[in-house]
Formats: sequence, structure tokens, C-alpha cells
Amino acid sequence: MTNPSREQPDAPEGSVEESETDRLVAQVSGPKDEVGMAALWRITMQLEHWWFIAVGDPGQESPAAAEIDDQLMLLVFTDGERARHFAVQQGMIGEQDTLNAIALTPVEVVESAEAYRSADLAGLMFDPHISGYFIPVDQLQVVWDAVLPGEDGSSGNATEA
Repeated sequence: MTNPSREQPDAPEGSVEESETDRLVAQVSGPKDEVGMAALWRITMQLEHWWFIAVGDPGQESPAAAEIDDQLMLLVFTDGERARHFAVQQGMIGEQDTLNAIALTPVEVVESAEAYRSADLAGLMFDPHISGYFIPVDQLQVVWDAVLPGEDGSSGNATEA
């Protein structure tokens, strides 16, 4: 798995522009809304990168995680601006500081699900300070196969949506 670390340029703190994922989260009527959930995860899985706040010593960074509802979750952001906004809001960096972030393709994350399970990570929480939708680690490959059957990186075990 590649682990490209990218510094996010300084940006003034403020509100974050609403995204397509925010609109889809707001439209999902509940866990049984299969059409809404499929649309949300299709857009999420098609993002160019998922962004993570890098924590740890230089050269040994890993994605930030947090305990949410008694479960350890990776904090994932749908773009670098949202990662930076969260870090400033949480006091992890100052408004003028540069954020050290990790950008991974969704397929890289899906392919790493076993490593996340081994690290006792329960799931991934997307844009926790805005929409806060999540996926259990055990469902990464299942959802990938369901919403993007046949895409590169798929296990080939596509499930029916």
C-alpha cells in the first residue's frame, strides 16, 4: 500500500462547502434505505482519494483514529480541506499551521481491511465533524463489490446490490 503524505496548504478556518456526500447523507432515510446507501457509498468509493490526518513521528506517520461510541474508528475525510478544518477545530493544529495528511485511494484502503482489523479498528468514520457517516471495517470489501462490481482492486466476489 502506498502511503503518500501530502501537506495541505494553509486555508482560513470557517465553514466547509457542502459536498455531494453531505447531500446524500442528508437524503438517506435510514439503514434500510438501500438505494440511498448505495448512492452514498458509490460516490464515496469513487473519490480520487480518502484523506487522513497523519499522526506520529516524521517518517512513521499513521492515520489518526478516535474512540467513538466505545469503538476505535479511523477518521477519514472526503477531501484535504475537510481534514484540515477538523484538525483546526479540534486544536490539533493552529489556523496558520500546515496539516500533514495522508491521501490514499479507496481501493488501497479496501485492500488494507485485514490490517485495520488486526489493529482492532472497528470502522471508518467519514467527515466526523460534518456528516459522520461510517462503515465497519468488515464491510469495506462487501460494499466495494456491491457498488463498484468489476472495478480494479475488486476481489471479484461481487455481491448483488
